[in-house]
Amino acid sequence: MKKYLSLLFLLAVCVSMAVNVLIPVGPTVVAFVGLLEKRVDSDVELKIDFWRTLDQVSSQIASKNVDLIVLPVSIGASLYAKGIDVRLAAVTLWSGFYIVTKDFDLTDLKMLSGQEVYTPQGKGQTGDVLIRYCLEQAGLKPDIDVKIRYAAPAEIVSLMSAGKVRIAVLPEPYATLAMKRAQARIAQDLQMLWSKYTNLPARIPITGVFVVKNLDEGTFRAALKAIENSLRYSMENKRETAQLSVSYLGGMPAEIIEESLTRTLYQYTPANEVMDEVIRYLTVTQRVDPDAMPVLPDEKFFTF
Repeated sequence: MKKYLSLLFLLAVCVSMAVNVLIPVGPTVVAFVGLLEKRVDSDVELKIDFWRTLDQVSSQIASKNVDLIVLPVSIGASLYAKGIDVRLAAVTLWSGFYIVTKDFDLTDLKMLSGQEVYTPQGKGQTGDVLIRYCLEQAGLKPDIDVKIRYAAPAEIVSLMSAGKVRIAVLPEPYATLAMKRAQARIAQDLQMLWSKYTNLPARIPITGVFVVKNLDEGTFRAALKAIENSLRYSMENKRETAQLSVSYLGGMPAEIIEESLTRTLYQYTPANEVMDEVIRYLTVTQRVDPDAMPVLPDEKFFTF
């Protein structure tokens, strides 16, 4: 009995020390599949769960049920602006957005004048911010010269397959899916356009991992190291990562995921090393959608 009670005590300690990590449903799981499928070791126990809506994010933060959370960088900054104590530990996704066309030969953004461009989800989201900024830099007025339409990425691919959409901004793996299912082509690399117009590197701080609770620094660092290793695993083992990700991505074919990883850059970069790039991106976000980014974050937003 004594041995049994000791075992229960150790189990309770282990559970209480687990780091709760929340990641979004969708392509981001590719970067975490190494941890989810035990291909990557961790010095601390990670309990990885998923979020689907921002209401779920707010609820989990309010109930203090999460230690680390993966979010679009702009959404994390918006929460911080609202007084919620989330701090950026690292940028994790740097590349993955493309302008995809079907039956439209796009060689210059000025050719989009008078056209309709679909982009995922809604105003202020990453794809929307990027296309609006690039259109402005090309001398076009979004919503006036170019109509911006919104839909879920899978729906955009379906519409493109049906011949109802010719131009879209899509994240990977949906850009690859459009190429295979709708015979579309990648017309412009938004990372390259971003670099052209900003003189920054051809990468965009798309997604990051945020610290929510104040656990001890050693535990956090061990958890973040495991996440960094998982990202590296995904980039260095694309075929296996794709195969392991299928069940998490609604059965999306492994070959689509694998090819999409050739145009995706998951790279763990500590927040304090990329403050200028993040602030530049958030400044553009604020200009495109002031409601989504009313205030730029201060230095306390960046941790580690």
